[in-house]
Amino acid sequence: MWLWLILLVVALAVAAGGYYYWQTRVNVPVLTHTQLLPYEVPDVILVGGVVVENRGRQPAPNVKITVQFDPQAATMIHHLTVKGQEHAILRSGGERHNFATVSMKTFPAHGSLILYWAAAREVIPQITITSYQPTPDNFLAKLLPRKHNA
Repeated sequence: MWLWLILLVVALAVAAGGYYYWQTRVNVPVLTHTQLLPYEVPDVILVGGVVVENRGRQPAPNVKITVQFDPQAATMIHHLTVKGQEHAILRSGGERHNFATVSMKTFPAHGSLILYWAAAREVIPQITITSYQPTPDNFLAKLLPRKHNA
């Protein structure tokens, strides 16, 4: 009898561990980016780009994509185009700036977004992709006063 009880407890622990691993490591959004090779129109302009993908199994909420050129290089974005099936909004920067910030409310699983930019010369930008899930309200947070309510 004790042997069956111990085996049951071990099986439950393995199942709980497997479920935890699935929910935290496998069943999550995986945001990646691939920088496209720049194409130069000789003595005119250089066109570069980046492909941003969600290779995960879940949609990514509140995605922010930042393309930042080195301010010391004095490279400005002359033209910026965002292509994709997802609804993306240019929040700040863009044309006549050395950075661009694009945001999306949700980035679906297996979705992709392409950003193209035109610049005067070839400078490799720093690309940052972030996603955050706001914490849900709990009972205690509803009781405590907030700064704007206090």
